[in-house]
Amino acid sequence: MIEQEWHPDRLRAAIPRAREQFSIVARFYEVGPSQPNWDGHRPVVELLFYLCRLDYGMKVLLLQFLTDGDNRAVWEPLLALEVHEALETLPKAVNRARRELAKPTTQSGINLQNFDASSARLRAEIKFIRDDHDFMKGLKIIRNGVAAHHGLNKGKGMDASIAWALSTARLSETDLTTMNSRIGEYAVKLVLAIQGFASRVEAGNK
Repeated sequence: MIEQEWHPDRLRAAIPRAREQFSIVARFYEVGPSQPNWDGHRPVVELLFYLCRLDYGMKVLLLQFLTDGDNRAVWEPLLALEVHEALETLPKAVNRARRELAKPTTQSGINLQNFDASSARLRAEIKFIRDDHDFMKGLKIIRNGVAAHHGLNKGKGMDASIAWALSTARLSETDLTTMNSRIGEYAVKLVLAIQGFASRVEAGNK
């Protein structure tokens, strides 16, 4: 699936545009307060910034992960951390924007019914990933024991991190490549979901 959707050459070609969008939205947020009706646009701009940040970051990590298999033990936990945080934070960011847009004082011009329909589609795509309970359990272990806390969260030792290192070393001795990684597969699905949602939100804000 990864090979079909995101050949490294396609990823490499997509990253400059993702980086540009990330920078453009950040700069717009900087000058936004001086623009007319900024309070009405701010919730959507903040949400778009977060979507661009996720899109750009995951594309860069995916490219490194797919093209630098020798250092899989470095790139895969970082990619797993980004996926974990996106699954946790993205629904909250969408809900926050929705609450702000629903306020009578927010004159955004955005169609809330269309926003809700787009949000529901995104949540369904996220739910598809979260419903893989074995994956989510493993993702949490990688996040807490390898990527975010280096195995020392709440007094725990290095067991998870060492097990990860050994597992990655054994994978390097098989025919399984990064193209077979469930983390990589779901990262691709998440990037595609984020891109689609961002496009729908941006179109509804014009």
